[in-house]
Amino acid sequence: MSSYAPPTTLSPSRIDSFLSCPLAFRFSSLDGLFDPPTEATVRGTMVHRALEHFYAGTAAQLDAERMNDSVDQMLTEFRHDDDVLFLELEGDRFTRLGAECRKLAMNALQMEDPSTVNPIGLELRIEAEFDGVTLRGIIDRLERDNDDRLVITDYKTGRAPGPSFEKKALAGVHFYALLCQREFAEDATELRLMYVKSTQTITTRPSSKTISFTEQRLTAVHRAISQACESGEFATRKSALCKFCKFSSWCPEFGGDPQLALIEAPRRNSTSSE
Repeated sequence: MSSYAPPTTLSPSRIDSFLSCPLAFRFSSLDGLFDPPTEATVRGTMVHRALEHFYAGTAAQLDAERMNDSVDQMLTEFRHDDDVLFLELEGDRFTRLGAECRKLAMNALQMEDPSTVNPIGLELRIEAEFDGVTLRGIIDRLERDNDDRLVITDYKTGRAPGPSFEKKALAGVHFYALLCQREFAEDATELRLMYVKSTQTITTRPSSKTISFTEQRLTAVHRAISQACESGEFATRKSALCKFCKFSSWCPEFGGDPQLALIEAPRRNSTSSE
């Protein structure tokens, strides 16, 4: 088995990928195999872009008319997007996708009074050093409340989790809270997940205890990734997510050979849809 150099950066998506299935993490993050987009991921990216356009306006502009204009601007941008073309989301399919995005974006207006939102960063790229690794993330919306305290808001276009899975869903925004603490030397006082499909909002307040837990979790995940890289052994983790995995043909759980993926699978930057 080949050993790998441990990654020097970690993000919520990389952490999630490794915890979901170490072998799939290896295929995507270390071997650089092409993990093709899905209509769901493209839809999510498009809605995020529309909301970014929307909240860039002044408080007096944040109404339904501006939201429609923001969606129109986003659709113009994405009509010839690489992922849209890869999935052949053109013509009537693009029209349908645009209508779905518009509905999701408009739902955000039911969830809060946008004129009260005071964003200081939209799709904000942020990074900080932690225990020898660079933590990176993109915060959908960083804002200040009426008391000038930091609030982190993350948009979600998928299904809202049940009560027993809320803690797991909040892991990403706790990661962002740690980033803000290290980058700005300031604690976020509220973390929000806005599920625009169901118009549900999950809110929590980070504490020294949750920040400490996030640090311990990061340390443990980084150690596990480093050990897997050193040994070359990346375990499989069979779950309901397997039916959505694009690497299952080379997974031992389904009779595949991981080494063949290095020969047969296209690389990440491939533009072929075959």
